[in-house]
Amino acid sequence: MVAAAEPMAPVRPGVGEIERRTIDQLARWLLFVVALDLVLTRFLVRLAIFVPKDGPFATVAAALGRVGAAVDVLVPIVAGILLGALLLRAGRAGGAIERASLVGVMVVAVGGLALVVVSPAPMVVAVLGLLVGVVAIIAGLRLAANDAIPSGARIGLGLLAAAVACAAIAPALDASGIAATGGLAGTGDVARPDGVSGLSLMIIGQLAYLAGAITVGLAGVLGAGRHGGLDRRTVSLAVLVATVLLAAATAAPSTWAALAIWSVGLSGVIPGYVAAIALGLVVAGLPAFHRQASTAAIGAAIVLLAGYGLAASGLVVASLLGLVVAGLPQLPGPASPDPHVVR
Repeated sequence: MVAAAEPMAPVRPGVGEIERRTIDQLARWLLFVVALDLVLTRFLVRLAIFVPKDGPFATVAAALGRVGAAVDVLVPIVAGILLGALLLRAGRAGGAIERASLVGVMVVAVGGLALVVVSPAPMVVAVLGLLVGVVAIIAGLRLAANDAIPSGARIGLGLLAAAVACAAIAPALDASGIAATGGLAGTGDVARPDGVSGLSLMIIGQLAYLAGAITVGLAGVLGAGRHGGLDRRTVSLAVLVATVLLAAATAAPSTWAALAIWSVGLSGVIPGYVAAIALGLVVAGLPAFHRQASTAAIGAAIVLLAGYGLAASGLVVASLLGLVVAGLPQLPGPASPDPHVVR
């Protein structure tokens, strides 16, 4: 008689696969809380400044303020958990450069928390800013050499890394005249003289941020044909938000300028129509880019939503983690929504 074959035991994922999935999920959570911070803390709460505070509006504004403060705390918490997972992965399977970069991010995170409760010396703020810049530059170079990411998106991610570096290094260039008032280097919480080098670098950084957003979005749009095409609903949403932004910037330029610098850190040097084009391309292209290289798309979205050179140290750490996540091994993206694609 022939013995019956025993059923095969289910194949369990290895440690590396579990780490990848865990880090991917944590990165998605960070993306979610940064997006929530942008919508609630940096946009709606600031928009409430322009709304009359009588009657129910005062209650709504107060509620938004409390919720925004809670979300503001969530960003560094989730970023810290993701950083811990990345450090564990790097300690097990990462290279020396990856480990050193993550240690640098950890120093920036600890330094940012310390500056909340301790009045910093100007040189400490400058050193932290330089460290942020070095980590961003290293991450950008690693992204530029990552063949798993489409070439156009690599250029866009490199520009975003350059923007993060510029926002951090600009104040450090004027370290001899910095009067720190608390907050992380490269943010609005650092008072500095209008040194030509620092001011110029801040402007270059804003241009790099916009160029990176446009390039990443455009790379997603152009590469969508090889991955099922563009989702019609996403394209419609992209046109809608770009039109609304352009209309708001045209109808109320002063309000638009204030909200732009409060929400994403863009000053009046960026015309409204350029910001509208960038936003439209990002909304249309990021979902398509996610189907091409999901991990890189999540990292790029974190950097974009964290804004340019804003005051919260948690957002600075989130930007660095977004760059690190973008360079991780790419997980397979979702299938294209075939019934609603533009080919």
